[in-house]
This record gives sequence, structure tokens and C-alpha cells, in this order.
Amino acid sequence: MVTKTNRTFSPEHLRFLSYIRAVGTGPKGNRPLTYDEAKDALHLILQRLVPDTAISAFLLGWRVQGERDEELQGCIDYLAEQLLPKCFEGVEIGYPMDGKAKFYPIMLHAAALISDITFHAVYDLPLGPKYGESLDNFDITAPNLRLHNRRDLLPGISDLTGLRNDIGVRTAFNTIEKLNFIAPVALIGMHHAPYFDLYSSLYAKYYRRLIIVQGHEGTPEILKKTKYKLVENGEISTHSIDPEAFGIEPIGAKEEMNLETMHNIIRFPDDNLAKMVRLNAAFLGFCAGKYTTIEEGYACLQD
Repeated sequence: MVTKTNRTFSPEHLRFLSYIRAVGTGPKGNRPLTYDEAKDALHLILQRLVPDTAISAFLLGWRVQGERDEELQGCIDYLAEQLLPKCFEGVEIGYPMDGKAKFYPIMLHAAALISDITFHAVYDLPLGPKYGESLDNFDITAPNLRLHNRRDLLPGISDLTGLRNDIGVRTAFNTIEKLNFIAPVALIGMHHAPYFDLYSSLYAKYYRRLIIVQGHEGTPEILKKTKYKLVENGEISTHSIDPEAFGIEPIGAKEEMNLETMHNIIRFPDDNLAKMVRLNAAFLGFCAGKYTTIEEGYACLQD
């Protein structure tokens, strides 16, 4: 134990202070963390071996400095080591932990149409800055869908929800919590095109087949013409899916909705929405390998 200015610091706290200095000293003193340092920093955070004030300082400094790919990979690999023993069969649908705010989670509803495949999604307490509806608040009746409470999978990261909401801005956790290594096949959603390559490099080695989608609200959901990348056997291919090619009108879904409005949309769907559900189901079936093309899946589901 080392004492400074009448305060006792644990070895873990002293080590973490070096990480804060690395990201929060300023332009002349900052430096990237090494891969091992990033893993260790995340370990200290999730095990709560350092004070919340130190965690907040680190996350904000790291965010302002900008997280490097090597640092993020260290964090992803640490999480994978904790979560891979809990892997199941089927397909993981990666939803952002800040929830849904502008439309019902249509892809989870569509999962019921692919009844011979198990789908997984993870939820947690409401998270800012969006504070959307958590997935467990929706009335989803898909027997083949398993919703996992993140507290059961990795309580350390779930326990940080309050602290992250107190900070009120996005941090590196918004990137490293996209997937939970639940199944050998996964879909992941994102907003911005540069994340196609980043998510591929971070996550692909943990999945037999990874699909990265520039979907609605940062989810893998298809509501309009959407780009996606397929990563399989070390190869990356770029594609797009256009609802209009299937005779479906795009759905804007740009305004925030309350939970009752979202439920009413799916309880009383018009013909166009019913087709959009089928298209999302066809996409799920294609991603799972059930259909060789999305068009094949859509035709089968129509029949």
C-alpha cells in the first residue's frame, strides 16, 4: 500500500491512475494504451476495483482522446473471455443498449416467422443519452426468441449503467457492448459507414458468420434501403437490401414514439408493415444460412 497526501491507494488504484494520466493529461502528455493496458483497465472497471470517480475520469478522457482500434480490441477480447463459456446455438441479434425510441423492434417480431432457428438478444436498464425502451418492455411473442438480461451474463458491465447515465455522454462502452458472444452467427447494427470495418476487425474472429448492418436506430433492422456487410471465412462482401425491390414502401420512423404507440403499430399492422416484417424475417433466415438469398426467403415466407 502506498500513501500520498494522507490517502491510501491500493496497487490497483495506482495502476489505474497511470491509465487516467495516459488519456487525460493533455495533448503533450497523452498516449494510447497498449492492448494489455486496455484489457487491464476494463478488468479494473468491471470488477469495481477503483472508485467511480476514477472510472468516470478515465472514460471521459478516453472518449475525448479517441479510442484506438488496439485499445478497443483489448476490451472486446476481455469481454469475450468472460462471455464465451455462455455461448448458445442459433443467431445473436445485436441491439444497442440504449434501446428503441422511434419504432417497435420489428426484427425481433419477425423472428417468429423463422421458427426452426433460435434467436438471441440482450437487454439492460435504460441507458442514455437516448434512453430508449428496453427490449424486455415489448410484448414480443416469438417462442424461438430468447431475451437475455445482461445482468445475468456480465453483471459488472450492467452495474455501470447508473454511472454512465450520470456522465450523460457516449463512451467506449457504446462500441464494445454491441455483441455478447452468445451464438456462432450474429447481426450487428451501426449508424456510420466507418464502423463497417471497425466492427469487422473487432468481432469477426468470434463468429462463424457476422453480418454488419447500417440499420434503423443503429440496429440491424431493415426499414428502408440499407447497406450491409457479410463477413465469413475471412472474406468480406458488401451488399444492399432495398424494400422497394420487393414492392414495399420504406418506413421513415424518424420521430420518437411512446411504448403504447409502438405496440399499436405492430398489433394492427397495415399491409406494407406486414411485408416489411416478412422482409426482415427473410433477412434473418438468409443470415442464419436457412436461405441462400433474401429473395428466396421472402418468396418462401409469402408462400
